Amino acid sequence: MDFTFSPLLGIAGAAVLGGILGLQRQAAQKAAGFRTHLIVATAAAAFTAMGAHLHDTRIPSYIVVGIGFLGAGAIIRQGNTAHGLTTAASIWMSAAIGLLLGYSNGFGLAAGLVATAITLGALSISDDVLMRAFHMRRKVALLVTCTPGTQLMQAIDELLRSEKIAFESEMVSITADAESDCVELRYSVVLEMGRRLSAVAEHISALSGVRRVEASEQFFAG
Repeated sequence: MDFTFSPLLGIAGAAVLGGILGLQRQAAQKAAGFRTHLIVATAAAAFTAMGAHLHDTRIPSYIVVGIGFLGAGAIIRQGNTAHGLTTAASIWMSAAIGLLLGYSNGFGLAAGLVATAITLGALSISDDVLMRAFHMRRKVALLVTCTPGTQLMQAIDELLRSEKIAFESEMVSITADAESDCVELRYSVVLEMGRRLSAVAEHISALSGVRRVEASEQFFAG
C-alpha cells in the first residue's frame, strides 16, 4: 500500500481509533477512558504529522518517551496488587496508533486498523476466560490470625491437604496483649479454576482458635 492521504485525515482517523479503544476502557469503568485515549492518539498523530512535514525524525521518539510517563500515572499499587497496567498499555497503544496514522500513508492506516482490532480483542477477553482456556491456576494469599499452638497449625494444614490444595505457609508475627496471645500465619495457596475462595476461607474460619481469615488474590488488574 503506497498511497498517501492528507495529514488531516490521518489525525481524524487516529482520533476515531483511539476513541474506540477509550470507549472500551470507559465501559470497563477504568480511570483512563474515551477522552484520554482519543486525545493521546490525536496528539501523537499531530506531532508525527508535524515531524514528517519538517522532516524531523526525532519528534516521534519524543512521543514514545513522553507517553511512558502518562502511562505510568495510570498504574496504582495496592498491597500485592498492581492496578491499571492494562489501561496503561492501552494508552501506549493509542499513541502507537496515532504515530501510524500520523504518517498518512497506506501502511500506517493498515497497521493502525490491525493494531486496533488486536487490542480490542485482547481487552474484551476476561481473565476467567483466559484462565479456563489455558487451564491456569489462581494464586491466593491467606492471612490467618489464630491462637498459638502447633495443633491448630497442623489442623489448618490438614484441612488444606484434604481439600487437595497446594500451599506454602509461614509465620508472619506473634502478638501479645493483656488478654491473649495470637499469631498470624500467611498461606500462599493455589486454586483450580472454578474453586471458590470464600469456601476455603469459611472452612478455616470454622476451626476452633481461628479469629480472622483474610484472603486476597495476587494478580495484576487493568
